[in-house]
Order: sequence, then C-alpha cells, then structure tokens
Amino acid sequence: MDALVIIYCDNISSILLVSNPISHVRTKHIEVHSHFIKENVLAKKIDLIHISIKNQVANIFTKALGIDKLKKFFKMFNVLEVDLNLKGSVENSSSTS
Repeated sequence: MDALVIIYCDNISSILLVSNPISHVRTKHIEVHSHFIKENVLAKKIDLIHISIKNQVANIFTKALGIDKLKKFFKMFNVLEVDLNLKGSVENSSSTS
C-alpha cells in the first residue's frame, strides 16, 4: 500500500531524531523499529505529527483523567454514553400470584 501513514507523537525529540537524515554515533543504540520509521519518514511514506500530551488519545488507557477529558476521548472513539443508575434496590420484576 502506497498511502501515507500518519503517526501522532508527543515527543518532539523523537520526531527530530527520525527526521534527521544524518545518523550520529550517539544514535547507534536505537532499535531496528526506529530505523525502519526513519527510512520511511525520509522516503515520505510515514509522516510524524506532534500532538500535545494533553490531547494524546492513548492517555485514556494509561492515565487517570477527569470526566471532561474522558467524555472528549470517548467521543473520539465513538463510545456511546450509557446512563446507568446503580443506586437503590433491585426490584423483582416477576410476580408470583
């Protein structure tokens, strides 16, 4: 597939590192995954876009968030909001006569 892949990243240093066409001695410890991304960024097959940590949707899985942020991310994931009332007692709906 020749479509452009967009990766949202909250780390500016990593974006600059893979966007730099020159490899330095200090970067030789970087794993194969990063070199694959770097080659594809330079070949214009992958585009890395910076996104603020506050707007990183993956935070829904890794951080404790406030209700407003949760609702925003749920909407982005198309998660339906279900109003459940769990207070009170449960009544038996079957009647025995």
